[in-house]
Amino acid sequence: MQRVTVVCVGKLKERFYAEAAAEYVKRLGRYCRLELVELPEQRLPENPSPAEIERALAREAEAIRAKLPREAAVTAL
Repeated sequence: MQRVTVVCVGKLKERFYAEAAAEYVKRLGRYCRLELVELPEQRLPENPSPAEIERALAREAEAIRAKLPREAAVTAL
C-alpha cells in the first residue's frame, strides 16, 4: 500500500479544518497510508528583520527535511 506523508508547518486551529482533515485521512485510508505531520511555527519578534525571517524559515525547512521519509518523492503544495 502506498504511503503518503503530509508535512506542514503550523497547527490547524479552527475546528472545521481539523475535522475536515480527519475526514480526508479516514476516506483515503482505504487507498493509502496517510500520515499528517504538523510542525510548530518558529516564533518571530513583533517587527522581525529580514535576517530573522530568513533564519526562521531555514529552521522550519530543516524541521521539514528531518520528517521526510528517506526515499520520498517530494511535492510542494
